[in-house]
Amino acid sequence: MASPVESPITVVIATRDRGDRVVNAVASVRANDYANWELIVVDQSRDDRTEAALRRFSADRRIRYPRSSTRGVSHGRNLGIRQARSELVAITDDDCEVSAGWLGELAAAFASDERVGIVFGNALPGPHDPALGFVPAYLRDAPFRARGMRDKHRVEGMSACMGLRRTVWQALGGFDPLLGVGARFESAAESDLTISALLAGYVVYETPAVVVVHHGFRTWKEGRALIRRYWYGTGAVLAKHLKRGHLSVARLLVQLAWRWAFGRSRVAASLGGHRYRGLRLASFALGFAAGCGTPVDKRVGHFVRGTSVR
Repeated sequence: MASPVESPITVVIATRDRGDRVVNAVASVRANDYANWELIVVDQSRDDRTEAALRRFSADRRIRYPRSSTRGVSHGRNLGIRQARSELVAITDDDCEVSAGWLGELAAAFASDERVGIVFGNALPGPHDPALGFVPAYLRDAPFRARGMRDKHRVEGMSACMGLRRTVWQALGGFDPLLGVGARFESAAESDLTISALLAGYVVYETPAVVVVHHGFRTWKEGRALIRRYWYGTGAVLAKHLKRGHLSVARLLVQLAWRWAFGRSRVAASLGGHRYRGLRLASFALGFAAGCGTPVDKRVGHFVRGTSVR
């Protein structure tokens, strides 16, 4: 059996209309101290600025650059993973920089247990003035393995720092195209895939050893739209799984409601803590209603395009 450092990894970055912002993300992947990787940058942009910016990497045969007329980060990631040549897939965003040991630590996380289907790491906030705004982040102090839905409330990882097995992605039907940035339900595609993985018996592993730096700064005013989007999508995801007959999601709903009312969420802490608690709850309720009103394809477990309640 090959050692973890020899396992090939495909990095997938989906981008749209961000110009040259993806350049730093690509450069950070190339700077990794891990040799066996390829990078697929899926560009859904309406202009050619990103394509022009990435020409500086054209001599690197490890980097592929498919253009797509689709919209939505889930569409982009699915396209990239479909083209991956490896079993292990690493995902980050176009406004992130990965650590030098990112790929090696991901490989080690998967090698630690063959049942691990998804890995999340820490997304550190980039330098910013907290008086002016925030950077969405996710920080965990110690590793944790979620082995079933009873543990879901303890894992909230961000897709900005995520890894998965391609066979698990395929078995679960991939990311739901109606979830995530640029789609109808606007977020929570990784939460949806995590729930599906736990229901299917896979382990979801979170570890602070896998690290990226997120540079997605928002002013406090801009943050309201982001917070609404995050919790709207989360509400839709939980509604979808309840509609699919996954009754264990009802317990998760109670656990999350308690946390949002009285506890502390790692993601929410980076978005202003208690500052927007009312907005989060209202957005979640709207998303839950919209999810209840949208058909679900029971074969693949994805929302079906059509009219939704909003």
